[in-house]
Amino acid sequence: MDTREIIKFGTEYPYHGKAPVDKAEEVVLGILADLSDRRGIKKELEMVDDDIKVEIVEDLASIVRFLYGA
Repeated sequence: MDTREIIKFGTEYPYHGKAPVDKAEEVVLGILADLSDRRGIKKELEMVDDDIKVEIVEDLASIVRFLYGA
C-alpha cells in the first residue's frame, strides 16, 4: 500500500473507532493502520482495551500537533 492508501484505510477503519478530528489524527490513524498490518504487532494492538485505544490516538495526535504547531 502507498501512503495515501494507508491514510485512507486508517480513516475508514479508525483504530479507536472514531472519525479523526483533524489531520494529526489522520496521520496517527494511518500509522496505526500500517502497524496493524504487520505480523506480531497486529495481535498486540487488537488486545488493547477500547478506552486505551482512544488515549493512544489522542496522545500521539497531540505529539504531532505540537511538532507542527497546530
